[in-house]
Amino acid sequence: RKCLSVVVKKGSQCQVITKGALLNIVAKCDKVLQPDGSVVPITTEKEKINERYKQYSNQGFRTIGVCYKVCDKEHGFSKEDEQQRIFAGLVLLFDPPKEGVVEVINELRKNGVALKIITGDNKLVAAFIAEKMGLKNLVVISGEEISKMSPEALVHQVQAANVFAEIEPQQKENIILAFRKAGNTVAYMGDGINDVAAINAADVGISTNNAVDVAKEAADVVLLEKNLSVLNAGILEGRRTFLNTLKYIYTNT
Repeated sequence: RKCLSVVVKKGSQCQVITKGALLNIVAKCDKVLQPDGSVVPITTEKEKINERYKQYSNQGFRTIGVCYKVCDKEHGFSKEDEQQRIFAGLVLLFDPPKEGVVEVINELRKNGVALKIITGDNKLVAAFIAEKMGLKNLVVISGEEISKMSPEALVHQVQAANVFAEIEPQQKENIILAFRKAGNTVAYMGDGINDVAAINAADVGISTNNAVDVAKEAADVVLLEKNLSVLNAGILEGRRTFLNTLKYIYTNT
């Protein structure tokens, strides 16, 4: 659903507060909170909200929307109750590429390894980060577009794309399987619960030492250091080992 609701109580008053992907949050609202505490119809502010959303996304900020609704009494809540909310504002998060990642990507590229980005972030943020990481000739496919593709079409499309944005958790596994069906050897790196299926689907699953336990358990390789250069070093060492093994086999045949 790309959103989460909590119910809080202050005195005799209850509030349902929802945060999540901005467009999903705006769709639940019919009013907007103003700086002076008043509320106005969201129709008068929707264009301004969308402009801010595009502005911040183009700068690489993940933009999360927050809305709320006042309730007179406590009762059971469901997603059907997430309507007629008051839009409260935006929360901006910035997660820049790690230092040295561009150099690592270039080294991997020289060694025949292509990088693909799979993220739940919106297309604008994903494109911004991809450019900062040195990816060229960006081809971005969204989760919505993938949901309309047949499995055969996805196998064809993944070859051309290098950024997959607004991706649902279950779509990550489908993308990895499509890459493998297209004849690629695939390594997937992830650290969250939503990454577990994709880690299992890859030829080599990679996680990090600070990942959730289920991700580390599913992975074939767990990185102990916060340094992506070990990926390239591991690939080169693996190739040397493979070649030495072949030499031994041929020498003794």
